[in-house]
Amino acid sequence: MDKHTQLIKFGTVIKQRRLALKLSLRELEKQSSVSAALITKLENGKMANFPKAITIKQLSDALKFNDELFVLADILFETKEHNLPEKTFEDELRQLLATRTTLNSDNITQVIYFISGLEKLQKMENL
Repeated sequence: MDKHTQLIKFGTVIKQRRLALKLSLRELEKQSSVSAALITKLENGKMANFPKAITIKQLSDALKFNDELFVLADILFETKEHNLPEKTFEDELRQLLATRTTLNSDNITQVIYFISGLEKLQKMENL
């Protein structure tokens, strides 16, 4: 994949996650300390180069990514699964809901809490 295509994909991933989390540009700016102008340029593929690693880290944290943004920016060429802690069901579900639904982070937390409660109830019924 050439650099321009990578930059476009990088921006698309950021925008999709931001929208999935129902964050405005200003909200993401506050949470990440990355300017809304820079975020807009990234999302629209208007950057000539990838941002600095610290900027990617700030966006990654605010958007609840693990290493995905670094992989897209070729800072990490592959995820080192043997060094990463195994994701819990809750982590995987949270990521799925954040990227595949329009639920905000509070509602995602409520869904996970609800499922946890159902699991506990089911265990009690099976005793």
